[in-house]
Amino acid sequence: MAERAEPLPPAPSPKKGGGVDPAPPPFLGEGAGGRGSSLIAVALFTIIAVWLALTPGTFPDFFIYRAGSEIGLRGESPYDIPRIRQLASAEYPDENPNENSFVNNCGYFLPPMAILAFAPFAVLPWKVAKVAWAITLGLAALGITRLPDLLRKPGEPVPAQSVVRMVVLFPLLLNPVVLAIAAVGQVTIVSVGCVAAGLWCFSRNRPTLGVMLWAVAFVKPHVALPLIPLAWYLGGWKRAAALVALVAALNLLGATIAGGSPLFLRDYLDYLPTGHKAVRFNQANLNPAITSWNRLLASCGGPLVELNAVTTLAGYLVWGGLVLARCALTGAKPSAAWACAAAVAGAVVCSQVLAYELLMLAVAVPWVRDLLASKQRMWGWAAVALLVVQTIPFDSTTVMFDYYRPVGAMAFALLVLLGPMSEGEPFAKHQGAYAPRSP
Repeated sequence: MAERAEPLPPAPSPKKGGGVDPAPPPFLGEGAGGRGSSLIAVALFTIIAVWLALTPGTFPDFFIYRAGSEIGLRGESPYDIPRIRQLASAEYPDENPNENSFVNNCGYFLPPMAILAFAPFAVLPWKVAKVAWAITLGLAALGITRLPDLLRKPGEPVPAQSVVRMVVLFPLLLNPVVLAIAAVGQVTIVSVGCVAAGLWCFSRNRPTLGVMLWAVAFVKPHVALPLIPLAWYLGGWKRAAALVALVAALNLLGATIAGGSPLFLRDYLDYLPTGHKAVRFNQANLNPAITSWNRLLASCGGPLVELNAVTTLAGYLVWGGLVLARCALTGAKPSAAWACAAAVAGAVVCSQVLAYELLMLAVAVPWVRDLLASKQRMWGWAAVALLVVQTIPFDSTTVMFDYYRPVGAMAFALLVLLGPMSEGEPFAKHQGAYAPRSP
């Protein structure tokens, strides 16, 4: 069965006066200006990341990820909170720990596939692994720099001016949220970079590599879940099935390595509900930096709802229903850029995550770009304002601090839901942007 239409550039078409439309831009950008601005932004970010790696006391979350992988590779369970905290206390000593200290609020909660994902770092000495992780962040940042140029309409030129590109790329990589993610060693930069690189691979008719890159994001499955319907929409059910199959295979392999059997996956699922509650940072009533709808509900004086697997799935079903209803009311299929924006907006609202995961909203940049380039500039500037506000580190003593993360995430989700899905033209006029490339 043929795959569903997907967001790939069309074959070159004749131009007035001769010639053809340019091919899709290369990964590093088109022209010296495009490549130069991307590489400068990535180089600055990588230098900062390496400096952080060489600084003692940094990358605590990466330490946990690596420790869990190291334990799993020995054929032992990484889902042992006392053991993880003992290792963390040795590397990050705290003479007077309190209930909010890192050593009392850490644990390994990633799925078994993460044992494989972090295996290359687990076999390295800790200090070398930190530098290797910093370089990995730099490579992922290179993928993020491609976002402003992805999912363009057929024949639309890619601006190559260095100054214009730097105005976009530098805030995208060098804002306080991204630097905070780098400092603690969170995986979000790698996840977003892989999603962006995967989109580029899909545009170049390399779906296998694209699916492999998207699978990396499932080290945090509750955040990556919208990628499955997005893969279906962009590339058909076969691409979505390949993504699900690859993620399942990696988890079964990781479970076999750590627990001696694929059935060890059940131990992970049994561990999640209790392990999650052992960390104060993950509890909706205690952490204002949580972006999900239940934190907004609690901030407004509503009942406390801690999201688990069932309630997270229920939230995604509600969001998916709203997206489908919006499409039905419009009577047209949305652009690929809008579909990507809807997917990541749902991720930060429907899953109980910290502000680090707001970087996923960078995947909405192509949609924002299209709004600003069309007659929908008010929507575009509203989206820009909401994204910029989320990069501002408000002081925790201000009244706004208790609300602005979940309010901002919800406001952006509603903006995507209610905003333009395309420039208002019938879908048929843009079929060239979605049709698979001929062999």
